[in-house]
Amino acid sequence: MTLIHNRSLLTKEWYKVSFTADCLACGAQTRSAAVVVGPSSLVGDAGSEPESDILAKPRGTLDAFAFVEALGGQTEHVERSVVNRFHSTFAFVSGQLTSICEHCAENLPPAAIRSAVMNAFVRLGRKRLLVNERLMLFASEVVLTEFRGDTSIEESAMRDPDYALLLICDTESAIGETGIIEMWHSIARDDYAIIVKGHGGREMLRDAFNRDLKDVVATISDLGLVLTQLHLAQASSPYCALARDLFLEALEHAGYRQAS
Repeated sequence: MTLIHNRSLLTKEWYKVSFTADCLACGAQTRSAAVVVGPSSLVGDAGSEPESDILAKPRGTLDAFAFVEALGGQTEHVERSVVNRFHSTFAFVSGQLTSICEHCAENLPPAAIRSAVMNAFVRLGRKRLLVNERLMLFASEVVLTEFRGDTSIEESAMRDPDYALLLICDTESAIGETGIIEMWHSIARDDYAIIVKGHGGREMLRDAFNRDLKDVVATISDLGLVLTQLHLAQASSPYCALARDLFLEALEHAGYRQAS
């Protein structure tokens, strides 16, 4: 049995799932795609925005795969990450992300494609033909239909997935909430990860899949966080010092400026 939730969504684990179905508008069989989000996705109260409560109010993990039935509200990241990249497959109709017919470009209602999407997800996942897009996706209003609890995607084994803490950044949200961002790096995974913590060191968000420091800066910007102080995790470490210099360079290239 599937469960439907009205929530806000923040995720870097989502899949573009190709499927075939009959278009109710023109009657032709059409190829299209839909979005399925993964278990590490964070869900919060409907209507919430990341810059208003990311440091004050923790989100819960979805802990399941889910078909995105409806997605609207704050959608800037969706437009950049989904619609602009796959413009012949997705569109916004009446403020909602929708899959469209390849023939007539009309909306494919979720109820008409739900089974086709879920079956395609399971079939492609078993064959390891699904790719996590690993781009920040945020929407303030979503409806999700969860898959059965035993649905999974087998990940490739990673050797020595050890992360080292390099930098600690004091941060502040748009509404004045304070916290810290820890920046970690794994040589084995070639991945930067950040952990966002609120008051008392309470973990609010863990984000990996950042290929370089440019991705880290983009993630921080997407969350609406401002950096106020930057500290080396180990003051005597040349690696931490190098990470600081590279991070400051990435911030400058993104348009950030240090306060005088």
